[in-house]
Amino acid sequence: MNNMIPLTIANTLDQSTKKRVEVAANQTVKEVVRQNNPTPLNSFDVYDGDGKVISDEQAAGHRDATLYVGVEKVIGGGVPRKRLGELQIEYPSIQPVKQWTDRKQAKMFLVRFPSNGRTRSGFWEIVIHCPNAGSALMHAYVLNFDEITGRVGVSLFANPPSAAYARGAGNGFIPGSSTTRGRWVCHGNILPHLQRLGSDPVVRVGAYINHIQNLLNS
Repeated sequence: MNNMIPLTIANTLDQSTKKRVEVAANQTVKEVVRQNNPTPLNSFDVYDGDGKVISDEQAAGHRDATLYVGVEKVIGGGVPRKRLGELQIEYPSIQPVKQWTDRKQAKMFLVRFPSNGRTRSGFWEIVIHCPNAGSALMHAYVLNFDEITGRVGVSLFANPPSAAYARGAGNGFIPGSSTTRGRWVCHGNILPHLQRLGSDPVVRVGAYINHIQNLLNS
């Protein structure tokens, strides 16, 4: 009788990178990932399909499941999940990224909006990273930069400049991923404007996305 547990290991942001493995039932899923992770991170947590951290659970309880590898669950002030609907009024496609989301809040989003003919698909696909949405700078990354066909009214960087308004931006990759590339959107000195809006994370994130949309389509 085969007592090995079949599992699939995937990266949260790049699910095209997957690895099928068979492991011992009494291993924790974090041990499984350490041995077999196709997208290694210096530190990480493991999530199930609902975004729950399962790092310390045994593989036996997840037979035939997909394990999602991402950065360690972070603390800080994101957007309350119960208020996500407020952002979806303006941006119906917006969805939280699992590895940056817990039961109460989300700190990274995927959002899609029209590109006004500047991409082959007709849309921009954007990641918004906002781990401290109510008080700090956030960053935007274009995922489908290879689709750009028209003039873009803002600079996009694989490696952001050493300016104060780029502090905390990733270098070529989406935060939390070692494989998903993105182009950082040069949002300019946006933080003072966000600070004038107050500390409501929904107001700030909504204003930031609007700013990014205007820059990309200007």
